[in-house]
Amino acid sequence: MKKYLFISLLALVAMVFAGCEKNEPCKFNKVNIDFKVPQDVWTYNPDYGGYSAVYETKILSGNVYDYGTWTMSHEYNPATNDAFLVQLPEIVYLQDEGSKAYYSQRIDYEVHVGYVRVVVTNSDYTYYDNWKPDEMYFHMQIVY
Repeated sequence: MKKYLFISLLALVAMVFAGCEKNEPCKFNKVNIDFKVPQDVWTYNPDYGGYSAVYETKILSGNVYDYGTWTMSHEYNPATNDAFLVQLPEIVYLQDEGSKAYYSQRIDYEVHVGYVRVVVTNSDYTYYDNWKPDEMYFHMQIVY
């Protein structure tokens, strides 16, 4: 019993001394990245069974990759009063104008050192003639 009490006390002391100073707030770096993927940039990737696009950024260094955290959102109606964000991964339900068939679309992302890859995959891997994802806007927030 004394052993568990000692370990608990030791853990409590470690937490007290490992945090931020009492009168000083913790300092984190927060970076916002907004980028656009034009329709002609999307490329079909058979490994994913969908389309992908890469956005390169030096902010995603090895240190940020190892110790940071991030979120990414799809931005609708950018630069308007009706702009809003939907956090990824996102599933969108659509209808093909030609065949009137309904399908779903998954928008997701991967973070790598030096770049982020956005991936768009349609349900049942359905892609109609000359189809590519529309131009899309994304917002990424990184904290490290």
